[in-house]
Amino acid sequence: MLTGVILAGGPNDYVYGRHRSLLPHHGEPLIQFQIKEMRKIVDEMIVVTNTPRDLLPFVPPDTRIITDFFQNKGPLGGLHAGISLARTDVVWVIESDNLAPSTRIASRLIKNLLKFDVDGALPVFNGVLKPFEGVYRTSTKTCLTGLLQAGDTTTSTFLKSINTSSVVIQPDMLSLK
Repeated sequence: MLTGVILAGGPNDYVYGRHRSLLPHHGEPLIQFQIKEMRKIVDEMIVVTNTPRDLLPFVPPDTRIITDFFQNKGPLGGLHAGISLARTDVVWVIESDNLAPSTRIASRLIKNLLKFDVDGALPVFNGVLKPFEGVYRTSTKTCLTGLLQAGDTTTSTFLKSINTSSVVIQPDMLSLK
């Protein structure tokens, strides 16, 4: 079983006075497109945002909208909230500006996570590691909690504290299939 988590942030996720997740994409708000794509392989959906009122009218009723437990801690705070409330052992996380959430890539990351028995499997696009476009075990909650309680919101510290593997994503995998 798999939980989909969209990190839809807060005040910094606004473009020209409008939430980035609500910008049009393929004829609908981006967040609706993302949820529809992720729903193809996830059992539950969570949207993490500190501005839930803006997104509520655009999110299906079977998608949970939650806020950060650790306020103003950036994407690690959002990841912590999503992992904390996931009802599954593995989460697929994406950022609010992901225009093409790929179930094919997510499935490959999950296989990698299970094959190498790691805490997280992360994609590498054009030589850049994408920690908020990957899959994580919910057992990483303990590590995230400790870091956030200590005031450490650096992604690099989190990634050094857990076992991860990376998957180089080839251009032919970037389709939505």
